[in-house]
Amino acid sequence: MTFILDTDTIIYWLKGNEDIERKVIKIGLPNIGIAVLTCCELYYGAYKSKRIQANLMVIEKLKQKIKIIHTSDEVDKNFGRIKATLESYGTPLDDSDMLIASIVISNKATLVTNNIRHFKRIEGLKVENWIE
Repeated sequence: MTFILDTDTIIYWLKGNEDIERKVIKIGLPNIGIAVLTCCELYYGAYKSKRIQANLMVIEKLKQKIKIIHTSDEVDKNFGRIKATLESYGTPLDDSDMLIASIVISNKATLVTNNIRHFKRIEGLKVENWIE
């Protein structure tokens, strides 16, 4: 897995962002995935929307195209390291962002997010923004 898309990037892509679509085509779907937590966040958004069934169908179609990356022992260790480090610097992040970052680092991938500044605090995390 080369790139793991953050929730914000997936939402932009699903809403038709052409920059993201071009990058996905160029890189190829086999090289792109999403963290299991991103998938959970997409379901949460669908269930609180006014178009629940339509949004659930979009998620199901997405899951047929893109690999969902789950946790592992390495993810657990990276999460603990990241959380302890950020707390020691006095710059904590919420657990969901640290879990996504841990999955990305454990898979030696690059996180694609529109929130570069937020994630740049995590040592060893490679990030790109495809919405520029």
